[in-house]
Amino acid sequence: MVRPGSGADASGDAAMRFVARIDRRCLTRRVRCLSGLVLYLLGTPPLMAACQIVQVAELHVRFDGNRPLLDGQINGHNISILVDTGSSFSFLREEAANALDLRMSAVPRVEVYGVGGKSLMRSVEVKYITIGPFTDKNMELAVVTGRANPRAHEADLILGQDFFSHFATEFDLGHGAIRLMRPKDCQPDQLAYWSNQYSLAELSQPKFGQPSIQTVVLLNGKHVDAILDTGATTSAISRSVAREAGVDPSRDAGKPAGTLVGIAGSPIDYWTGTFTTFGLGDELVHNVKLRIADLFESDTQSPTGSRLARPVEGLVEMMIGADFFRSHRILVLPKERKLVFTYSGGPIFQVIEPPASAPVPASANTEPGQPQSPAN
Repeated sequence: MVRPGSGADASGDAAMRFVARIDRRCLTRRVRCLSGLVLYLLGTPPLMAACQIVQVAELHVRFDGNRPLLDGQINGHNISILVDTGSSFSFLREEAANALDLRMSAVPRVEVYGVGGKSLMRSVEVKYITIGPFTDKNMELAVVTGRANPRAHEADLILGQDFFSHFATEFDLGHGAIRLMRPKDCQPDQLAYWSNQYSLAELSQPKFGQPSIQTVVLLNGKHVDAILDTGATTSAISRSVAREAGVDPSRDAGKPAGTLVGIAGSPIDYWTGTFTTFGLGDELVHNVKLRIADLFESDTQSPTGSRLARPVEGLVEMMIGADFFRSHRILVLPKERKLVFTYSGGPIFQVIEPPASAPVPASANTEPGQPQSPAN
């Protein structure tokens, strides 16, 4: 999860709008949005008479472990792009900006919050950028700075939810595809065109006006605010919430099982714990094992006129990561605030990330952690 904020005056305009139309209400007046990026690739026939679904584009996804990656170019140089629905805005990594010899300019008083702490924001100007069928030129992009991340080489550009929120987006990662669509006069039950059975969940209203895929899940019967985050390789839950749900990893598991690294590049310990039930919409899963960590405890800010740091408001309690996406086919409907999804097979949650370029077996983990068939 990555959310922009400011030590002085956090606002919704502090997000880079990575969208088709020219929108100057961005991070600052000096950093404008990608314009003309979305090409309307019309011509796909409607799937139903009353309900029309037009596919705008299909993006072809490859994987490094659980990281969904796209290919693109900046100024004629090949780049790797991480699909990160947990980030409310799109940005270049500082290491990539340096490697591409892009001159960075400061963006005053803007901080970015994520797992493990906060980073600073800068901007760069690029002459050309290409992502699949989309292209733009002569524009500025946000750059997130911070401590070097040991896995930063895996992606140069982070493609965030500010881009995907302008579409009904189908994440069919099991088949290596993301489809951007424009449904018209459709009900949610008409949009799971690939299956007669589906699950349905309500999406929460984004906080602070920043695009995100947020919902409320049930963990051991407790309501938990969660974000669907393809940038998180494995799902994880806050340690304080795990305790409230009856799972205390430091007591039950003892030593940490490993470390997580977020946007700040600072590693944080994680434990693992088993929860009796996990529910998203009308999908119910029993005996799920999750990573547990102090996800955002390092994210603090000092109000204007105060030297006392306090926790950043509005951060979620659980990240539903790429492991969940790879075991499901998911359609996100931002306008309708709905999530339509079906279980595809394989482990829903992973506590051990698969190695680079390793596929997730479709029939693995057929005992604990499999969903009940949804009632349709």
